[in-house]
Amino acid sequence: MKIISSNTSKRVCNHMNKDHIDSVHKYLVHYGKISKFKEAYLEEISSQFMKIKYDGKSVIINFKNEISEDEIHSTLVSMIKEIE
Repeated sequence: MKIISSNTSKRVCNHMNKDHIDSVHKYLVHYGKISKFKEAYLEEISSQFMKIKYDGKSVIINFKNEISEDEIHSTLVSMIKEIE
């Protein structure tokens, strides 16, 4: 079982929300099937899913495979490449 620490989750979420919020919005629309929202941000990342909070609700987007801390970046990048 792969583990992503809460510190790593916080660090990644802060980075994504600050520097890549457009990607977070794309994940929500494409993988979360949420087309209309006013506000959205990455709330949590685990080895199995990412949780995006939008307009007071949350959606869980499961990863294809369980990931480790070393695989977060490559996984998020490949998910964006699938969309574009």
